[in-house]
Amino acid sequence: MNKELPSAGAPVVLTYGRKEWNMFYGGVKFKHKLIEWKKFADDNYLKVGDGLLLELTECSTSKIHFRVQILNGDFPAELIPKYEKGATNEELILID
Repeated sequence: MNKELPSAGAPVVLTYGRKEWNMFYGGVKFKHKLIEWKKFADDNYLKVGDGLLLELTECSTSKIHFRVQILNGDFPAELIPKYEKGATNEELILID
């Protein structure tokens, strides 16, 4: 997904349910992190094991918009990648 997002970063809006959270996508300079992510995580009681589906609905250098679905520890088995011995996890997105 990083290939789709502006390398210089841009303002981000996450929409979940009827609420929106404003933050900033840091781009290459900030290792593709969402700045101010913690507010969204805290407001939605996210915990280790929860899954997120982010639907990119708008993307420009002036605004990135994602619609979010939260899977509260119920990540469907068919979406969990299966790795062979020695495989890497380069395709996983880790949330700090």
